[in-house]
Amino acid sequence: MKLLKLSILPLTFALSQSPDSLYQLGNNYYVNEKYDQAINIYEEISSRFEHEDLYLNLGNSYYKVGALGNAIWSYEKGQLLSPRNNDINYNLNFVRNQIRDRIIPPDNFFLISFYRAIIEKLTLLDLLATSGLIFFILGIVFIAKDFDFLSNRITSLINTILLFLIISNGIIMLDKYWDVFDKKSGVVISVESNVRSSPINRGENIVFLIHEGTKIEIITEESGWYEIVLLDGKKGWIPMNEVRTI
Repeated sequence: MKLLKLSILPLTFALSQSPDSLYQLGNNYYVNEKYDQAINIYEEISSRFEHEDLYLNLGNSYYKVGALGNAIWSYEKGQLLSPRNNDINYNLNFVRNQIRDRIIPPDNFFLISFYRAIIEKLTLLDLLATSGLIFFILGIVFIAKDFDFLSNRITSLINTILLFLIISNGIIMLDKYWDVFDKKSGVVISVESNVRSSPINRGENIVFLIHEGTKIEIITEESGWYEIVLLDGKKGWIPMNEVRTI
């Protein structure tokens, strides 16, 4: 079994603390197995600063104290910032395998599954950089055509390909933007949560149970409740204090 890793975040941000920095203090607490103190430090930093290594260490600390829901939440936050980070992805999968609910989403057409797998590994910055590269190549083609380095036929072919790539990348960017900013998700942090048919705390309206660490999509909210949907399509209402939004 691969060990959970404690990363070292470069101290490139200013805090009100001394030059020793809160982050190094949190790392020291972690190394000395004072995980609750480390969590307090990392949480304080995360209220002002976001970095994948910070969430990796916070997730490791939560895992050490047995808080699987908060550990998964931390790794999910880190994965949003760095979806190809091997340590975050490994630890997230490692902890997911220990939660009680194994929700299997319905099978999609393989091309859709392939597309989703790719887009999950990209950030908006990656897609913006790709757009910049395409326009840079387009500029080179324009210059090459102007100096007669390329024939009209080859130029037309390249421009058609680049136009297709620009449109495709734009569609993917919109999809990624919607996925990141318009969709709201969270992680259950209570050991066990009753999901109800309506935002009312009555015993007879419990429709199913979910457990700590389960990832949910939030549809809407109403006076202390979230309406949620699971990967398998089940819907219901859960108290806000039992969920930590990503």
